[in-house]
Amino acid sequence: MTSLSFRRPVLARGSLRPAQAVLLLLLAQVAIGVGPLMVRQVDVGPADSAFWRLTIALLAWIGLALWLRGRSAAGASLRPTVKMGALMLGAGAAFAADLTAYHFALTHTAIANATFLANLSPLLVALGAWALFQEKPTARALLALIVALIGAAVMTGWPHKAASLSFGDGLAIIACLFYTLYLLLTRRLAGLVSDWTVILWTSLGAVGTALLLAALRGGVEFPHSPAGWAAVIGLGLISQAMGQGLTLITLARLPAASGGVMLLAGPVLAMLGGWAVYAETPSLDQALGGAVILGALVLARR
Repeated sequence: MTSLSFRRPVLARGSLRPAQAVLLLLLAQVAIGVGPLMVRQVDVGPADSAFWRLTIALLAWIGLALWLRGRSAAGASLRPTVKMGALMLGAGAAFAADLTAYHFALTHTAIANATFLANLSPLLVALGAWALFQEKPTARALLALIVALIGAAVMTGWPHKAASLSFGDGLAIIACLFYTLYLLLTRRLAGLVSDWTVILWTSLGAVGTALLLAALRGGVEFPHSPAGWAAVIGLGLISQAMGQGLTLITLARLPAASGGVMLLAGPVLAMLGGWAVYAETPSLDQALGGAVILGALVLARR
């Protein structure tokens, strides 16, 4: 049986080169970054939108896995050991809890607070990988991550434009912790079982948890309009299936600190998307913060 000792560094499988992993991770952040544009069209509650987003992504991944059956991309067994299965279901539950908590945080606090506090997860992942997996970050990568976090703070206007910590801020911190747990577990698991196994089993855990959370609020609500359905389908296929799927696969093949810097490209891409689609001209804080994050990306790749 495969050992789950956290003393062995993660050894990501696959033939992806670091440069290819970086490009795919940036593509994933583009897919995730367009998510807020679609959220504006969602006409159901936060827990319901999280459920539909996760369910549609799971259906897409199952369909793709069936289509690839017998090929090398999906040839590995999808039947993990009990211990592995429990860890993957737990990782999925953590992601569903993160997504739901963040959606609710956006309704109880300033967007600046929720965005910045949720974006602390890359730093926590780098520190966690260092402590659990002995993945000591290089000085350059750690500096780039800190610079990127400063850029995220400037971009969101946090804390000088934000109110004092509130209930919604607590939800954003909880979301951050759950996402950190999800990333650390999937990072570890990606070196022990196939990518398809991790994707499908974590998705199953996420959908089950999202269904439970929605049920606790009275049951799952269906979108009320074609625009609402288009929004949740877009979230499921683009932001979740493509964005989070590529994030899961590529992060395991990059150092934790360097990969964390790439994750912070998401807010910049979301800002640019809002500018292009909704004519929301970036403020001075947003432009400066975005420039700092882009500088951190260059620093991380030098």
